[in-house]
Amino acid sequence: MNIKKYLPFENYVLTTRLPVMEVIKRLHNNIEISRGLQLSHLNNSSGKPYTGEITSSTFKMSRIINYRNSFLPQITGEITSFLDETQIIIKMQPVTFVLIFMSFWLGTVGLACLGILLTGLSQLPLLFSEGFSPFVLIPFVMFVFGCLLCTLAFKTEAKKSKAFLEQLLEGQENR
Repeated sequence: MNIKKYLPFENYVLTTRLPVMEVIKRLHNNIEISRGLQLSHLNNSSGKPYTGEITSSTFKMSRIINYRNSFLPQITGEITSFLDETQIIIKMQPVTFVLIFMSFWLGTVGLACLGILLTGLSQLPLLFSEGFSPFVLIPFVMFVFGCLLCTLAFKTEAKKSKAFLEQLLEGQENR
């Protein structure tokens, strides 16, 4: 089982036959340059699907969406030339604050789950004689919900961005 596919991160290399300058041009045509602090991705006046910045051989971007998703991937890329191919090293992850918050949330709820399990195991005879309250399942449900929310919300958006970049840059993911 590969645990990486369940975490809110994507790291891969996209290989294309396009020259470096063509890759940069295509990215530039699809990325609206960020204008400082934006409170929302909702105002897309340029019609470009992404917002971000491009420097000489690197870029940072995120998809412009018409809804709120705290787990929207922040995409960074580094463009390199290798033989007759161009390689784009791509990293996707949620905003750092979201990662810190979810780590705190899942850590706290995970500790509560561990405490409930240890208490239940130490009092197993009492548990069988008197039964258990369904309320003890709440932290477990919260933990599963947090994991699913984080994974599904991120992976759904990452999949869209990955497909967009593959099509835009006429590239394939190195496996």
